[in-house]
Amino acid sequence: MTQYSQEMAEYRGETYFAGAEGPDHVWLRKVPGVDYAHAEGFQTYGNRELKTVAVADLDAWYLDRCTATWRGQLFNVVRTENGKAEAGYAGGEYVWAQQNGLEGDQYNGYRATLDESELHDVQVDRTDFLVRWKEKNAG
Repeated sequence: MTQYSQEMAEYRGETYFAGAEGPDHVWLRKVPGVDYAHAEGFQTYGNRELKTVAVADLDAWYLDRCTATWRGQLFNVVRTENGKAEAGYAGGEYVWAQQNGLEGDQYNGYRATLDESELHDVQVDRTDFLVRWKEKNAG
């Protein structure tokens, strides 16, 4: 299972949240609670520390999407830590969601913190953005 279901980048051997910033640059955001050896050049915006780097300087850049079933229903796993999974309900059975103690509502979606051991049919699909970028920018 993946730790985060979102866009990530590896830069100088460390992992960050990431996102495209133009055709040749990516913004990096420090993951809260992680100590970084290469902390220079980051700017603070609110409670977030960000930095823009060239795509060519990245070790990896990808999007992991993790899905799993819980009690027979599909969930998008957003984050895992210490045996717990933060997950968003992907199904449309609102009565089921309420009966199973999920937080939220039918308009904004339902979510839950679940034990990883209760998740079944776990699938992680990775989209490798760095490989795509290198194919477009070969030479």
